[in-house]
Amino acid sequence: MEENRKRHCWECLRRRLVCDSTRPACKRCLTAGTVCSGYSGVKPARLKWLAPGRVTSRSRKSKKGSTPTAESESTHVFKLKKTVIDHPQYDNPFKVVATTKSDTTVDITVDTMTESLSFVTLPHFGTTPGIHVLIQASEYYNTCIYQDLQPINELGPNPYIYLLSPAHVQIGLSVPDHLRLGMVCMTLSHRINRTRDNDPLRNVLTQNFYRYRGIVIRSLNEDINVEHKRTSNLVIAGVITLLLADVQQGASPNWRFHLEGVQKLIALRGGLRTLAASKESETLLLTFYFLAALGSTTSPASDLLMTASHLAELDFMLDRFGNDISRSRLCPPAMFAEIVKINHLRMRAATATKVQQQQQQPTLDPDLDESNDHLSQEAYAILIRIHAFSPAQWAASKPSANHDWALIGKIYQAALVLYCISSLQSLAVLPPLDRLLLDRRRANARLLRTRLAEALASPRIKRFVLWPLVVLGVEAVDGDEGMRGFVEEQLGELSRHIGTYVPLMGKAVLKSFWAADGGDKTWDVCFDRPYAFSTQLAVEMSGILPVS
Repeated sequence: MEENRKRHCWECLRRRLVCDSTRPACKRCLTAGTVCSGYSGVKPARLKWLAPGRVTSRSRKSKKGSTPTAESESTHVFKLKKTVIDHPQYDNPFKVVATTKSDTTVDITVDTMTESLSFVTLPHFGTTPGIHVLIQASEYYNTCIYQDLQPINELGPNPYIYLLSPAHVQIGLSVPDHLRLGMVCMTLSHRINRTRDNDPLRNVLTQNFYRYRGIVIRSLNEDINVEHKRTSNLVIAGVITLLLADVQQGASPNWRFHLEGVQKLIALRGGLRTLAASKESETLLLTFYFLAALGSTTSPASDLLMTASHLAELDFMLDRFGNDISRSRLCPPAMFAEIVKINHLRMRAATATKVQQQQQQPTLDPDLDESNDHLSQEAYAILIRIHAFSPAQWAASKPSANHDWALIGKIYQAALVLYCISSLQSLAVLPPLDRLLLDRRRANARLLRTRLAEALASPRIKRFVLWPLVVLGVEAVDGDEGMRGFVEEQLGELSRHIGTYVPLMGKAVLKSFWAADGGDKTWDVCFDRPYAFSTQLAVEMSGILPVS
């Protein structure tokens, strides 16, 4: 024990310095901005940080006539030219060794993994993954994810899009497993969904995803059980990280359990406004609020959460985060406000219907004792405000790419008209057979399809149109085969482009809705349980863990 405590890390030994033996990374390396190499019994290979896409190692050619050995066989990491980092102390989630017999044959003996967590056995690991795993994930992010995000900067400066540097890796060593390995889960999920049908190693990668997800859950449980940690920014970020990982991989249909957990943690911190007073918490708060509001649109009206609190805090959130909603989600704040208001109107209508069905006495609570006429008036007022929104005027306030900003504004405007009419007709707040409303739905569906076709061809805004595309899919239930084919094809392509399972989940929901027997083809029939159609891959951590 004494010998292990005083052992110098490999980096301090290499630099001939006195190490403070802090684990998992020594403070001396952290202060110097150097990646600590750890304390294992085997000297690690020295690594050099190169630009994404650079060749860092090549396979050694065997001598003529010699038989290939295990060392000369192909090692598959990302299907990219990268350093393969081997270390006996750490597991590499991306490294899957397969013997290449020919250019087209790979021997793999891995049983198929189910995507449902309830059928997955999580093995126990004696060693916590460290720096080598994090470096692999960071390299993958820089090469395969950042390159797809970079065109978004053409819309204007975006502080949320940047390359990960060695300093980020160093900081990552100081955070709990639920954040460090949450990032690994995100990159694994991206790889799985990007190469889904063409990757013979998908099952192994999926197994690695659930392996690290298990460690994330265990780490979160440990910190939540410690009183002074459970309400920290790190734990809140960890829960949101797990939520996003589950949504992106389709790992758990019960994503709202995570959302409710975040809500309780925020309440323990003193509420949303108290949390917003901490600048380091801003990105967490915005992610939580936006994801919860967007998820309510595709949840049954009878099972909506937090709509009253969302409405109560709407003005505050728009004043505080309006620019960030535009910049990070590309959603016009005015349209986002109407999403929150429609959600709350749906909840009130469903509650009023339930009260009437139970034949209860009228209550003094205005949310539970409202006439249908009053709700209808609010619905028509929302439609008027949506139509009054000017995408061109909103786009004119942006620093560059005004055409793209105007296009995304028009897409949200048309999608909001469809969501408002369709979801509220489902609850009889708006008349289901009103000819004017039906004509308005058809006209906006045609506009939305045309504008989505243009947006999906743009690498700058393509990843931000999933929710409008799903809304168009609901409208295609009336039998427009061309529109259905467009939605189905684009959802499949979007899944590969973004590297997330979410569009495929939308595709499955819509196809089931289209094929269902019976005449009830309303919004709440389509979304019979809560769904989250978000393409956000990870939590923005720069505010919580600033890197100099």
